[in-house]
Amino acid sequence: MWEVFYSSNFVHQFLLERYKQEGREDAEKKSYDNCYPFMYYLQHGKKFYDTAHQAPLSIKPVLLFYGNAQLLKACLLTIHADYPESSTVLAHGVSTRKRKKQNYDFFKDEVKIQKHGLFTYFSEKMFHVKHAYGEKFCMKQLLEQIEELAPLFDLYFKQTNEQTKRIHEIIAHYLLLYNLSMICRYETEWWYDLLHSYSNDAYPFIVQFLDVTERKVPKYLYDYLLYKKDQD
Repeated sequence: MWEVFYSSNFVHQFLLERYKQEGREDAEKKSYDNCYPFMYYLQHGKKFYDTAHQAPLSIKPVLLFYGNAQLLKACLLTIHADYPESSTVLAHGVSTRKRKKQNYDFFKDEVKIQKHGLFTYFSEKMFHVKHAYGEKFCMKQLLEQIEELAPLFDLYFKQTNEQTKRIHEIIAHYLLLYNLSMICRYETEWWYDLLHSYSNDAYPFIVQFLDVTERKVPKYLYDYLLYKKDQD
């Protein structure tokens, strides 16, 4: 589906129209400057997703996280011609504990929002959401944002009246993929125990989430690029 953007003439006109809508006086120049970076972000992201589709489960989180990040960068170029205007926006924008505690529970694990970086940048620019520095999200809360996982929650967790704070689903995907990619890279023993022992309730949630995000995020961001006015 991304092939529609693999023409420099089309992308130049596409970006020019977007930048004119922003009222930029330098729309012509910026559309030329950003034409190839935009296409390269998309092509790089697609390669990560294509590779993830063929890759073993053990390394999928890393590939999907970086594929997601590349597609988000392409989306940002359509709404903010100066991206990246400084090195502060190039970091991931979130952090997590690299060393997990004894009796680690994936559902209770947390990611913490940083002051600068891609996460805070795309959340604000694309979805008009400002997250507080130091705000934390646990994995269970993030997984609950993914509608396809609702049947698993019905099976594994007792029904409660507790209301989960809703966040944009693309934000949840990014945070989940970030943490899973960190676990995959730095918590190898726990990760392989999860994949091979089947003794952890987190396993079906993680496996199904990875399947959902591989299919859902590229489609959403493709639609965002073409029909942004309907996504706001």
